Amino acid sequence: MNSLREGSTEPTLLTADVNGHRVSLAVYRLHATAARIVADCERMLDALHRDERRLWRDAAGQSLLGARQIIAVCRSITAAGAQAGDEDLLLASLETQIEEPKRRILDAMGRLLRLIPVGGEDELILHDARIVRESALHLLAWPSTQVDHATVVSRRVAPVTAPAEPRRFRILIAEDEPVLRNLLRRRLQKLGYDVEEAENGRVALEFALRESVDLVVTDIAMPEMNGMELLRELKSDQRTRDVPVLVVSSHDNTASVVECIEHGAEDHISKPYEPTLLMARVRASLERKRMRDIELDYLRRVEELTSAAEAVERDAYVQGMLNEPAAHNDALGRLARVFDRVVTGLRLKEERLQHRLRQLRSEVGETSTTRRRIASMSAESPFETGQVLAGRYEILGTLGEGGMGMVYQARDLELGEDVAVKVVRRDLVKDDPTVVDRLKSEIRLSRKISHRNVVRAHDLGEWNGVNFITMEYVKGVSVAELLDRRGRLSVEATLAIGTQMAEALAVAHEQQIIHRDIKPANLLIDDGGVLKVMDFGIARSVDRDEVSITAGGFIVGTPQYMSPEQLMGGTVDARSDLYAVGAVLYVCLSGRPPFVADTPLALMALIVEGNAMRLSRVVPDVPPLLESIVHRQL
Repeated sequence: MNSLREGSTEPTLLTADVNGHRVSLAVYRLHATAARIVADCERMLDALHRDERRLWRDAAGQSLLGARQIIAVCRSITAAGAQAGDEDLLLASLETQIEEPKRRILDAMGRLLRLIPVGGEDELILHDARIVRESALHLLAWPSTQVDHATVVSRRVAPVTAPAEPRRFRILIAEDEPVLRNLLRRRLQKLGYDVEEAENGRVALEFALRESVDLVVTDIAMPEMNGMELLRELKSDQRTRDVPVLVVSSHDNTASVVECIEHGAEDHISKPYEPTLLMARVRASLERKRMRDIELDYLRRVEELTSAAEAVERDAYVQGMLNEPAAHNDALGRLARVFDRVVTGLRLKEERLQHRLRQLRSEVGETSTTRRRIASMSAESPFETGQVLAGRYEILGTLGEGGMGMVYQARDLELGEDVAVKVVRRDLVKDDPTVVDRLKSEIRLSRKISHRNVVRAHDLGEWNGVNFITMEYVKGVSVAELLDRRGRLSVEATLAIGTQMAEALAVAHEQQIIHRDIKPANLLIDDGGVLKVMDFGIARSVDRDEVSITAGGFIVGTPQYMSPEQLMGGTVDARSDLYAVGAVLYVCLSGRPPFVADTPLALMALIVEGNAMRLSRVVPDVPPLLESIVHRQL
């Protein structure tokens, strides 16, 4: 009879011969997998402690209940099997009893995997959910097919197996005297060791290089190759240098003993030896060999972790590279599991972002919205096509026109690259001298933010009474233009926009910079699907074709995307930008702003009241979690 350690929650194995007892093997494996599912679900629940994660917690909790049901079934089947019975009937009963809890696990994990992650921690939870689901899918396959768990589910931890037999040490005796060799062999075998024999050093060396041994016990005086030569050869070869060597010889002079120790022998014992002393030296040498094997294994696993880290740097890491190191339950094994989990989670996050970017690029491409220059200049434009501004910037065309002035595409003749030039209307500068100060503020603030999702501002200048700033030219389309052509965007494209907005604003908010005018017109998408936030830090007047609200002059921001505190002249902080992000996500998903009114005062009242129509009533296919996030921001 084999059983796990006393006090274990694992079921007892009915017999050591698992091939003859299918029920025992099936129950053992089912119980082991259910225990892992319990551990995974409990870890997920520990991470899902916030109130807004109710749907996530419910799914993990249902899966946990299902796994515990399976453990209870395993225990009842084990008790029945211990009293004998028809194995086929027990297996059929097992399959029937785990069907419902298995379905509970699969349904719960299916619901969880349909939820949308909003951070790296969520990606890791979904990674665990996929592992739980894969484990549950193959529960019923074990009793009939007896497929090993390692071939069914690729996990970061090796599958639980039956306890292994203690490893037997293998000792090689090199002795040319048959009587002495046989006597030593019998004594070692009586202690439970496997023993190999060699009549001289040459035979012993060939065997040690060919086979694995844990200890060599050698005489010195032997034909063909003596014990000292054997010792030197063993210690000079990479394959055998860590094998301990005990020299047992009648050459007991000091010089011989010193030579043996200097060449790496564990000890030198003189003939005739005391059997008790020799056996003590054998046991001590094997214990040092065992500890050295542990050390070498530890160093090997450290090297595997190092190689995995280098693979991450080369973007060549493959999930499962650390399966073997992660199978250990020591600190290094835990580190390997955490490493694999984090890297896999980051890769899943990156893959998800790339998928969203591909969807966004597709929707941009379908509408043929590549930014085009306007060939004919507006009557209000202070420049003409081909004119050189400040002796450096050749005007190529108009990119846009708004309440503050115009934006041009220009060629920087000194650097040989295209830039965007924002020109402020002369009458605005004349009526409000602080406009120039706001332009300077935009330059200063933009230079403090270095991020791929933020449009870089270059310089501020004045030429012939016209104030302008130069900035990065983005070849692409604004989110406003994209919405004008498509009406609304897909969930994946919206998430690509939202993720990149969040990353840009996170960097800005770390610098204590509040944008104050997040809206679709200020979000540019280049040809690669990369979003660029523009107009950082400038107090803008509202474009003439938008709903406008004035209170002693211009306000900062665009009313339909402004937070209540911004509309009412209160203190503005990072939460005001987050409100605007929610409004942008709402219009991307639904094709309409969260609040629409005929008059500015009516619009303000709706925003202050804050009861936007639920997204699911406008667009039924919006995932519940995403809807919750958007309305929480509003």
